[in-house]
Amino acid sequence: MKNKAVDKFLEENNMTYMFLLLANLEAERLAKLPFSLKEKLGGKITSKALDHIATNSIPDYVAQEVEKTLKEEN
Repeated sequence: MKNKAVDKFLEENNMTYMFLLLANLEAERLAKLPFSLKEKLGGKITSKALDHIATNSIPDYVAQEVEKTLKEEN
């Protein structure tokens, strides 16, 4: 579904607003991770969130931890 008002807003504001919205959502997601995973991030959550959005790479830390645990059990 295309919304002309949203498209016009994003064009006029050079996508900065969308970038910041996505970064905020990513920061919220990272903040909800278990403490043991947040420790491994290294650095500030906001910096990591901005980096993830800028590089278009959103890692699934929980899945990575589960895979690591399963490998250790075998």
